[in-house]
Amino acid sequence: MPQDCAAELLEVVPMVMRAMRAEVRGHRAPELSMPQFRALAFIGRNEGAMLSDVANFLGQSLPAASKLVEGLVVAQFAIRRQDPTDRRKISLKLSPSGEAKHQAILSHARAFLSHKVEHLGEPQRSEILSAMRSLRSIFQPCQPMEVART
Repeated sequence: MPQDCAAELLEVVPMVMRAMRAEVRGHRAPELSMPQFRALAFIGRNEGAMLSDVANFLGQSLPAASKLVEGLVVAQFAIRRQDPTDRRKISLKLSPSGEAKHQAILSHARAFLSHKVEHLGEPQRSEILSAMRSLRSIFQPCQPMEVART
């Protein structure tokens, strides 16, 4: 039933995200605050994102997000680019060191999740993979930029 599926998603997805946040929080680079880490990951997943996208993702005001991103720029993890046609628009991308940091974090997260599911049998892992692919097909087309917190 769709309602049972929705109820299970509402229970399980937050548990997975809490576990991931706790794991990442324990292994993030000490030079990054947790909001900076989240911004770095968002920019890594959404190259060319605008400052307003980062602010919306973090649930911050534009000035607060600008200050946070400035910290990433100063640390040489992110690069700001002004739109050539509208100077008010600022797009963001990771610098090479920011990309390396993002990839290291992703690698650690994948290892953490792999460890969590390694005790499951192949049929169960295949079911999870199939379910995740179905969820991707449902949610990906309607969201060009992330809006959910990670």
